Amino acid sequence: VFLIKEASVNESGPSADDVREALSRLQNQRLWYIIPSNHILILDKAILLPELRKFLPEVRSIKILKKSWPNKLALDIELRSPRYVWQSGTNFYLLDQDGVVFQQIPSYTPEAFSQSLVVDSSAAGVETGSALPIQKVIQFIEDISREWSGKINETDIVSFGVPAARSKDIIVKTGIGFNLYFDVERPVLEQLADLKIVLREQIRPETFSGLSYIDLRLPTIAYYCYRDAACAPENATSTSPLR
Repeated sequence: VFLIKEASVNESGPSADDVREALSRLQNQRLWYIIPSNHILILDKAILLPELRKFLPEVRSIKILKKSWPNKLALDIELRSPRYVWQSGTNFYLLDQDGVVFQQIPSYTPEAFSQSLVVDSSAAGVETGSALPIQKVIQFIEDISREWSGKINETDIVSFGVPAARSKDIIVKTGIGFNLYFDVERPVLEQLADLKIVLREQIRPETFSGLSYIDLRLPTIAYYCYRDAACAPENATSTSPLR
């Protein structure tokens, strides 16, 4: 009588069938080896949410869980927002605002996805449903995407890259073709101000297409390198101090 087997779900959440399956699985799980986990006195967000995520990693949270005596349930479920595309090796995944991998993309083309592309050059393995340690990277991407058009008009952003998920370096690929190296620990506005100086005072516009990269990670000096030069960091050409 008191086992919840049915639930009403908000339209933007998973289907009622998906929730029903999760409740059915919980009925086979016992608290203290006696009480089914879908009992109305036992079931709560902490029990239901991980069970839903086992097969529906796109579920972000249960905003509302309302129980009605003796065995009814009403849910308001929040789904993850596909904010980014994460590339690791030849595999592509959707990331949400928390940096959680919640869906693999079978076939990726830039034209089909409006989300920012973030490339992990370490090609580390990724597990669907896992949270990547990239909160600072995500915040940096959001900040630089918001400020870019008001500060830099010489080129646009094509994609982002990281040497590894835990790296503090982030690489921006520009529309012209050269890369920009940023430090996620330094304020975005400071590094964009440095980039503005380099592009408008240090490098001739007609040579932009020949650039390999500009390195803005240091606070008082920027390095840039052309494709026809020895582009190892120790051999890169240096600008004069920016401040």
